[in-house]
Amino acid sequence: MGSIAANPFQDVPAGRTEGLEALITQFLADTDPNRTDLLVGVYKTEEGKAYVLPSVKEAKQRIFNDPDWHHEYRPSSIGSQTYRDLSAKLLFGPDHRLLREKRIVSTQTLGACGGCHAGAVLLKNHYGPWKENGNPEIFLPSETWLNHPFLFESAGIKPSFLPYFSSKTNAFDFVKFSEAIRLLPAQSVILLQSGAQNPTGCDPSPEQWQELATIFSQRGHLAFFDAAYPGFASGDIDTDLASVRLFAEREIPLVFVSTYGKSFGLYSERVGILSILAPSEEIGQRIEQHMKLLARAESGAPPDFGSRIIETVLSDDALKLQWRQEVRHMADQLKSRRIALREALEKLETPGDWRHITDQNGMFSYVGLSVEQVTLLREKHHVYLQDSGRISIAGLNKFNIDYTARSISAVVKATTSE
Repeated sequence: MGSIAANPFQDVPAGRTEGLEALITQFLADTDPNRTDLLVGVYKTEEGKAYVLPSVKEAKQRIFNDPDWHHEYRPSSIGSQTYRDLSAKLLFGPDHRLLREKRIVSTQTLGACGGCHAGAVLLKNHYGPWKENGNPEIFLPSETWLNHPFLFESAGIKPSFLPYFSSKTNAFDFVKFSEAIRLLPAQSVILLQSGAQNPTGCDPSPEQWQELATIFSQRGHLAFFDAAYPGFASGDIDTDLASVRLFAEREIPLVFVSTYGKSFGLYSERVGILSILAPSEEIGQRIEQHMKLLARAESGAPPDFGSRIIETVLSDDALKLQWRQEVRHMADQLKSRRIALREALEKLETPGDWRHITDQNGMFSYVGLSVEQVTLLREKHHVYLQDSGRISIAGLNKFNIDYTARSISAVVKATTSE
């Protein structure tokens, strides 16, 4: 008989280091009084403090005051019907034709990460073109959220990349992106972000979304939408979701993931939603059954507290209006911080054109710094951002904007040839 291995996990390969987590650890260990965190996409107040939306505070208080509130399991593994219905009306519009036809099928997820993973597994198991060619592959913008490739790889799906951002103009390169999509094999799966794109802050214009929808329709592509920041681009939820609604109305095959982490400030509650556009009500019912099986396998039952906050806000017209105004306030604050950073850089006569900072939108900006410049910012000035040059605009505040601008200006001048 063979002996039992002393360490049954001895053949597990070394894991790759998570760059962002390593940088966060480095920042936390930094004792310099000027250390500045521009790494993580979490909205902070002008004082640099955590922001709890007043509408969320009110919703929590109502929940706490409810004598019948409890911590028992919810009756469905895919979330309450109320949560899913309210989410569908918010995300697709309260009277969307597809909702009346019962062709939008949804499940509660563990934030956007959980939604992307669940959507990936469902596609891997049931997307016809992949099953026919045995080649599950998803096409991502070359500049996308750093967790996207890993999420799809973990589900056994190959991530491939499309040109998206121009480093020459610091803007979305529509010509290259649209042409690449046009040349993909028919019925390809392509990931899109609905607005306030992470990490670039660059989105297609309404006219460009129309053209992209036409290409998707002509080529039979499936759009895998990730909407993590509704409201943070324009200040208006409906405006920022117009691209998703356009694709849905044009009957383009659609997988749609959204999270309430950003727009409600419920980052750690992990409250998300996955919706799929079904070709018929009957097929939608089958998809829902598979969603239930997947949910039982992945989490057993959905978390309750965060989704109850969403239900409380979205089911009360006055509270929902207040929440929408708070989202607009956060978006306006982000825009004002962009303006302040750009103006400070220009006042310091920093080499280069900095208009792209205010042309971009949302939580993040690709400011156009090299790896060398980013490293100098961290090592000499204790300003932390990702190696890609992505800055979290949400991390800027009245105490650090000027220091950040001076630091960027110093490293750009030190590394720019005359």
